[in-house]
This record gives sequence, structure tokens and C-alpha cells, in this order.
Amino acid sequence: MNTPSPKTNILVVGIYWSGSGAVVDYLKGHPQCFTPSGEFTDIKREGRVISAVTATSAARARHFIRLMWLETVIGKLPPAFAQRLAGKKQEDLPLKKQWRHIQLKLKALQRCRNHIRNGGDHADTTPWCQWIREMGDVYAPDRHAVVWNQPLWVGSHEQIALDIFKPCKLIVVHRDPEDQFAEVERQGKLGKAKSDPAFSGDRSDPVAFVLDGITRKLESLVLLKNSLPASDILTLPFETFVTDHQSAEDRVCEFAGLQKTPDSGPYFHPEQSCKNVGIGQTGHIQSMLSPYREKIQRMAELRKQLD
Repeated sequence: MNTPSPKTNILVVGIYWSGSGAVVDYLKGHPQCFTPSGEFTDIKREGRVISAVTATSAARARHFIRLMWLETVIGKLPPAFAQRLAGKKQEDLPLKKQWRHIQLKLKALQRCRNHIRNGGDHADTTPWCQWIREMGDVYAPDRHAVVWNQPLWVGSHEQIALDIFKPCKLIVVHRDPEDQFAEVERQGKLGKAKSDPAFSGDRSDPVAFVLDGITRKLESLVLLKNSLPASDILTLPFETFVTDHQSAEDRVCEFAGLQKTPDSGPYFHPEQSCKNVGIGQTGHIQSMLSPYREKIQRMAELRKQLD
């Protein structure tokens, strides 16, 4: 009997309010894709899968796996069970709150514990890769691809994450730095602490804190793009995706092995997203950015290296 080919995992990644949600919304409406609700953080967050794989010892890896198991059993399982008893429609819930997802996660955690207990290398990504494939088989048996929203941090163990999600296609969205900063300010995130390692250090200058973090992300993205085959990574300007959507859609579909759809789907509305282009040109934002022109220029130069 032939073994079915694993799903293609399409990883959509932004670099802090860069507009990657527009790409996720488009793919969410694509008939060949299944897109879980919400960001997928089980791989990248501190104390999660990456921490276990990169642990300094097998004992340390087991520690992280145990913490993930406890967090899931104590924090996730009871409310998910209650919602299931109440007849809550599972597909309306974020993936991390779905009973089925939690069962698959607990199974994967136990498998990884057994792998290490039996002498397996805790740095081996194979058991985690098996978990991702199981989710694709369970949630999208009739789909070509699974779309994962923000499953990794560019600049932080992304090569390991790519191994876990293989076979995968990585789409990274970048944006005009002034518009990106304006979005951060509009969302009330200016100077706020972030779990992304690229955003670290002194927050006494909140503008510099955000610009420096985005610059680190862009620098890491340039390095990542140069290290991967063109067939594995697509760097996509937000502006192009929303203002010249048809040509950008061609690029995305060809890259991900998808058929082009007759319309943009029910979730993505280019005419609305276009309103977010140029929001950094207001007097208010320009005044805030005036002392940081060298940083903005550096970010613009990095963007040029991406396309």
C-alpha cells in the first residue's frame, strides 16, 4: 500500500506588524489549504519545543517536555473538555483550545519522552515532525497544504523549526519601515515587552527599541534568505501583496504549489488592506521618526536586499 505524501506546511511569518496577516487571510480562503485559527506558538516560545530540542542535556530536555505536558493537562485540557461537553463547535475555536489538538499534543509529548528515555537524541526533530504531520492528516485529510501563522521567529533557531515542519515553504512578509512603525504605534505596542528575542534591551527609548528590533529581524531575514534555496523561501512586500494582488498571488501560488483561485476568498479584502499603505506619512509619525532617520535608512536598505 502506498504511503500518502505528507502535507506541505506553509509557514507565514512577519517581523512585528509587517502585514503577514493579509497573506494568512488570503490562504485561509484558498480551497487547497487548511489554516488553523490564531498564531501557532508551540514551537517557538521559550520553554516549548525549541527549548527542548536545543537543551544542554537530555535531562534538561525532559524538564521542558514535562512542563509542556503539565501546562497542557492543567491549563488547557479542563476548559477544552468543558467546551466539548457544552457542544461548542470545535472548528470555531483556536487550535490550542480544541480537544482534538490537545489530545494530539499530549500523544506527541509522551512519544518524545519515550524517545529520550530509550536513548534517543533529544536534539532529534523527528518526533516533533511526526506530530506536525499527524495534525495535517487529522485536520486536513483532503487538503494540499496546512498554513501555520507565525510558527517561528526569524533569527532564533529557524533552521530547527524548518526541520520540524518539513516539507515546508516559508513566506516572510516585510513592510515599509515608516508604515510598520505607524502600525506598532496605532496598536498601542510602542515600547512594550515582547517574547521575541530580537526585541530586547533598554526600553527607555521606545521608538529606538522598536526600530532596533525590526532591524535585527531584517538582518536575520537577509541572512536566512541567502542561506536557503529560492524554492524554500519567499520574501514578500506587504505593499505589493495588497496593491498589486494579482501578480503577488501568482508568486505565492507558484511558490507554494497551489492553484490560483478565481477571487481573493472570503477573508482577504485587498481594497481594505490598501488603506494601510502610507500610514507612516502623517505629520504625527514623521515627527516621532525625525530623530531616527539613519535607522529608517538602514531598514530601507535591508529591504532592498530581500527582493
